[in-house]
Amino acid sequence: MTQVFLKKRIYQLKEEIENNINELGYDFEILDDFETFYGIDGIECRINGQKTFFEIYFNIPAEIIKESDFITKDLTDQDTAVSFIWGADFAAGASIGLISVALIDKCKALIYYLDDEIQYSREMLLADTPRFLKEIEKQNKYSEQNKNREQKVFPKKKGILDRIKDVFK
Repeated sequence: MTQVFLKKRIYQLKEEIENNINELGYDFEILDDFETFYGIDGIECRINGQKTFFEIYFNIPAEIIKESDFITKDLTDQDTAVSFIWGADFAAGASIGLISVALIDKCKALIYYLDDEIQYSREMLLADTPRFLKEIEKQNKYSEQNKNREQKVFPKKKGILDRIKDVFK
């Protein structure tokens, strides 16, 4: 889970997030219809042609840091915690990383990966993005290769009952 801490009054608009990411050289579009970032429960988006979705939860920082006290020393005036929840979807990982960069740029957000107790910098997030995109390419290539293969159909093995029936035919 990626955790973001920021000031509520400086939320970015959908258009600002998209523009920030596109200026970084990525083809990024948020497919949902919302104006401001605060209060949404998920984002459906497309990164370099790959569609994805991930969940978003908003909390107060105190609820998060009681389970992850290593963050306490870094917080100053952040009044909102945003949790990005995603599975093994590389497009979601790339999108969350780039949205996090946009939030760092606009809101001076603090970004953490709670499972490993790591604070991510803007540079770390930008370095991870090409890795996610490369994995997407691998998956797409693998899917394309397997789509063109004919599946082998093996004859069903006869059981003992079928063999006995064959004897008496």
